Amino acid sequence: MVRKWREAGLYPAVILAVNILIARKLFGLEYSANLASNEGEFIAIARQVAAHLTRPGDLLWWPVWDCGLPFQNTYLPLLPVLAGLLSGLTGHSAALSFHQVGAAAFCLGPVALYALAWGIGRSAGAAFFAALLYSVFSPCVLLVPAIRNDVGSLWNSRRLQILSYYGEAPHTLSLVFVPLAILFLCLAITRGKLWQQVLAGILSGAAVLANAFGTVILLLAGISLLATVSTERAWKNLRLLAAIGVLTYLWISPLAPPSVLAAIRMNSPTIGADYRFTARSLAGVAILTAGFIMAWCGMSKAKWPAHLRFSALFALLTGGIVLLGWFGNIYVVPQPHRYQIAMDMAISLAVIFAAKEWLAKAPRRTGSIVAAVALAALAIEARHQVHYARGLIRSVDITRTVPYRVAQWVTANLDDNRVMIGGAYSFYFNDFTDTPQLHGGQEPMLPNFVMRIAAFTIYSVKSAEITTLWLKALGAHAILVPGPHSEEFYKPFSDPGKLNGFLPVLWQQDDDTIYSVPARSMSLAHVIDARSLVRDRPINGLDTAQIERYVKALDSPDFPEAAWKWNTSHSATIHASLAPGQVVSTQVTYHPGWHATWNGVAQPTHSDGLGLLVVQPACQGSCDLTLWFDGGTEWRLTLWASGAAMLAVIVIGAVRLRRR
Repeated sequence: MVRKWREAGLYPAVILAVNILIARKLFGLEYSANLASNEGEFIAIARQVAAHLTRPGDLLWWPVWDCGLPFQNTYLPLLPVLAGLLSGLTGHSAALSFHQVGAAAFCLGPVALYALAWGIGRSAGAAFFAALLYSVFSPCVLLVPAIRNDVGSLWNSRRLQILSYYGEAPHTLSLVFVPLAILFLCLAITRGKLWQQVLAGILSGAAVLANAFGTVILLLAGISLLATVSTERAWKNLRLLAAIGVLTYLWISPLAPPSVLAAIRMNSPTIGADYRFTARSLAGVAILTAGFIMAWCGMSKAKWPAHLRFSALFALLTGGIVLLGWFGNIYVVPQPHRYQIAMDMAISLAVIFAAKEWLAKAPRRTGSIVAAVALAALAIEARHQVHYARGLIRSVDITRTVPYRVAQWVTANLDDNRVMIGGAYSFYFNDFTDTPQLHGGQEPMLPNFVMRIAAFTIYSVKSAEITTLWLKALGAHAILVPGPHSEEFYKPFSDPGKLNGFLPVLWQQDDDTIYSVPARSMSLAHVIDARSLVRDRPINGLDTAQIERYVKALDSPDFPEAAWKWNTSHSATIHASLAPGQVVSTQVTYHPGWHATWNGVAQPTHSDGLGLLVVQPACQGSCDLTLWFDGGTEWRLTLWASGAAMLAVIVIGAVRLRRR
């Protein structure tokens, strides 16, 4: 027993050391040379968290992306908040803190997998090999040629690549909590202790708050657990897991409210490709279900141990989602390729557990030889990953890059007026300035689908008139267009020269150009006739009849100008002069959490067809309106629900103690 506990301490230390050797450059990295990654958006959020440590309430509204949105819609908050806290407490830049948190998650993920493997398999040696295999080898690279081509070699680590090249720090952090959540969900089923159930909920909540894919991964793990652990109590186990799931969601709901889940559900199926659920998707579900049932029956008949059955079924589900997507274009869930690292984790468990069962029947000497060969091979692979990391993780002097120079110029010359920053430059723009940009952040989180229509239209349409119309309607006063020879990676404009000679040039360097978008008023508030509002949401970017009427009203000298002044990030003052039949149209995203008052009296607000906030004041003549955002009814209900969930757990604990 003493030897087992000693191994249980030594093995994870070795695993941690191996991963630190691989990722050590990340701990000192501020900005990566790969500026095509969207990690700049997470850094921007962390920067604001660090700046608001003493006044977190001012983060309720995020005014710098997509005409503004609730803070919860910037991204699931765990990683940016951790990076922001680290930045604020240490004085490190938000960029350095972000990479330090991501590097720590990379190193701790295999340690968490070790804890899961040891907890369910009760073999420190098998747990060590599973975690070491997951640390240094990517089964997805072996199974999918497209991934192998992308990562560059069969022996390169996909897990390291998605973190350091693609900026997948939130996903990496989620996969620290997923194995621990699975472990305590298993303990909650088999032992039924309240503290284990509570920890299962806390760890599950952390996995979800780090990355939305953690939700699906935990669901797949839960199905696999129900099919393999204490199956004689299947319905009781299902009720227990459902209760843990419901209480966990209620607990985290203020940070991941239903509106955010609805936005993810609306946007994710059309991000990057068409992943909408179709008849092919239904066929994929049928294939996975049939495979799951057949595997379960076969393993049960062969009397495989529960931990091996769990890992095999978990690998079947995660691997099935990925492989059906890659090879059959069958999308059981949106963006199925994003589950590749969860598949690697499950396969690592299943392979090592299966090898352990096979070696248990072989001569002892055979087991020793196989273990020695495997250890040597994994050590060689670890050495390769260290060298791979040296070439992959490269830093850049950010002050010499175009995104930094653009941010500095815009800050100095455009007076915090909203701008459209094209392509990958937008990822890093708000790392250096608070100037709002028309389209930034994470598209899956967008509450207003019109912003996606607008961005797609601005990038793809060849008409300068329609492009300018959308920019003016959404309050953008300048636009940065990367040309075909620009350093910008994606080159998103189908015709980058379409604005030449149509809009005035403000700044030009190399093949990047900033154009001015003329407007009668630079304010975010405008007095117009109520009949000039956009009533219906555009069907597509060319559905502009009502937008033309709206922009004509914005430019008309017949209406008085209105002044908008931000008081905080979530409150503002509007000064306007109104006549009967006129309204105040703002270029700020509508949300039920916005309120307007005049002389302390609430004024009606609603959304127009562009998803923007409209105020209908009762006052005539000179009016001073006060606006503020408080999250609305949903925010208050989720706060109450979170408190109720915590109170319910306390009551359950008190009842159990009393029964004892």
